[in-house]
Amino acid sequence: MMLGIIKSITPKERFILAGSLAVMVLLLIKRGELPLVLTLGLFFIAYIAVAYDVVISAFKTLFIRHRMSEQFLMTIATFGAFALQDYPEALAVMIFYKIGDIFEEYASGKSHEEITSLVKLKPSFARLVKDDGSEEMVKPRKVKIGDVIRVKAGEAIALDGVLLKGYAQVNLAALTGESMPVTFKEGDEIPSGGINLSQVVELKVTRNYRNSSIARLINLIEDAAANKSRPEALITRFAVWYTPIVVACAALLALVPLFISGESWADWTQRALVFLVVSCPCALVLSVPLSFFGGIGAISRIGVMVKGSIFIENLARLKALCFDKTGTITYGKFKVTEFKVKDDKALAYLKALEEQSTHPLAQAAVSFCTEHLKGQSVFKANEVKEIAGFGIEGEIDGHHVVACSKEYAKNLCGTLDLSAQKLGTEIYVVEDHKLLGLFVLFDEVREDAQELFVKLKDLGIATAMITGDKKEVAQVIARELNLSEVYAEQLPDDKLKAFNEIKKHYGLVGYVGDGINDAPVLAASDAGIAMGQFGSASAVEASDVVIMQDELSKIAKTIELSRKTLSLAMQNMIFVILAKLIILILGALGMAGIWLAIVGDVGLCVLAVLNAMRALTWVKNKVDLKELKTAVV
Repeated sequence: MMLGIIKSITPKERFILAGSLAVMVLLLIKRGELPLVLTLGLFFIAYIAVAYDVVISAFKTLFIRHRMSEQFLMTIATFGAFALQDYPEALAVMIFYKIGDIFEEYASGKSHEEITSLVKLKPSFARLVKDDGSEEMVKPRKVKIGDVIRVKAGEAIALDGVLLKGYAQVNLAALTGESMPVTFKEGDEIPSGGINLSQVVELKVTRNYRNSSIARLINLIEDAAANKSRPEALITRFAVWYTPIVVACAALLALVPLFISGESWADWTQRALVFLVVSCPCALVLSVPLSFFGGIGAISRIGVMVKGSIFIENLARLKALCFDKTGTITYGKFKVTEFKVKDDKALAYLKALEEQSTHPLAQAAVSFCTEHLKGQSVFKANEVKEIAGFGIEGEIDGHHVVACSKEYAKNLCGTLDLSAQKLGTEIYVVEDHKLLGLFVLFDEVREDAQELFVKLKDLGIATAMITGDKKEVAQVIARELNLSEVYAEQLPDDKLKAFNEIKKHYGLVGYVGDGINDAPVLAASDAGIAMGQFGSASAVEASDVVIMQDELSKIAKTIELSRKTLSLAMQNMIFVILAKLIILILGALGMAGIWLAIVGDVGLCVLAVLNAMRALTWVKNKVDLKELKTAVV
């Protein structure tokens, strides 16, 4: 009954209960007003309130996994403290451990495996076209292969299918991460998950919903998150060796009278129990998580959120780091990087035509022209229509004007006397078969990208880019930034395969991305880093680290701070172990009593904690918390 009541209250309430009982008992003991039976009863209730889950976990690990955990060591140590009638020490051991556990849980935050935003990706309906031409709204899973579905402008494509007629412009950012819409012609297969940007289209379904592109993407993310092996925390791995050694030594001490005649069983049993109490890992259990917690705090000051201490350790030991391109290495927004005009009308003509389009390239061209025209006289385009896959045309001031691709411009003009020097999407402005100007648009590399890759090289970390963009574009950026490897034209499942190849070669590998299509790799990586300001909700949720303001240069700083944090945690471990070893030897020789052990343990704990908190002094500047909150939302 008592255990049921304790289980029903929150951990915070259990701490308040245990702490209140402990203080009350200590005061009453000091005044000599409490019978021993009542003392034991109150301490037992307080102990169960704070430690029942630790004790259960300790014995489950022992009997099911056949391993002694740090919980088992503390359980045995507290039992020994009870046997020595040192009840405050028994309770303090568990309270210190739970405090460290709370710090860890707080730092971990929301689990990256709970990718709740994936539900929003799933198409909720499909427009099934009947034999008489009418349509019916049905669940995607009810549509069969060979059925025809209709997709209106602005709607998500629910199922993979072949385009029956005309053309369609589709935003495939959910699948490829690229903001540039893709043009499909009659007979082309269009994957589900894209957004139809053109007129109403009809598709003949080629895959059922279970095998559709969007369903496979969601399954990839969920499987990658579920199958990601979560390494055990540093202190837990240490306890695998520390705990059995300590328990074995204590047992040997208790059995000394078997080998040395004339020795007292009571004396050596007490030494064994003192040995267990002295070996209590409070200083380790509290200082090591606090070292990581301090490191997480220092990293948060530069605008980066780490979702748990294990990822600090992974960041510190990274051997390679992979990157998405669009929205990660680049801004994900097109800009005019080169323009050549034979007539100033080219700017006004381009603006007049592209104002009629919602294409990302058109919007970038309009912004550029508006800025350069600076209020000069502009034209109005009439009878504007898109040329499927080639550009846009219309009537302006009595002239036939076209903004189009290089191939289409050649058909209109014969030869072109303007050529682009820079890589990008080329737009040619032609008036009545006469070339007026050339504009090149490109997704610019972030200003701090070069700085990041130089620092990563200095840190000894290999780099690779895995992108859904074209090979030519990817290779140009890779050469500019001196990347080690490049994987281009990758869909989500291809990205995961490419990442796994890199991981086989390097071992501990991280990934940096921002889109829905990056979520599977982010979830599978040892340290998934998401761009938090403009990154998709799925990418942020699947990641382990979030760069709040999308500043690439902060990734290198985060790795540097992670290495310092791991070094600090190791310092604490070595310091505490050596100090405890001295006290343990003294205890085994009968030269250290229980109170000296307690003083040594608490003193070590205080020193280790103070050393751990040095991490908070590593970064002086502090980001605006309101900005961080906005970025997370």
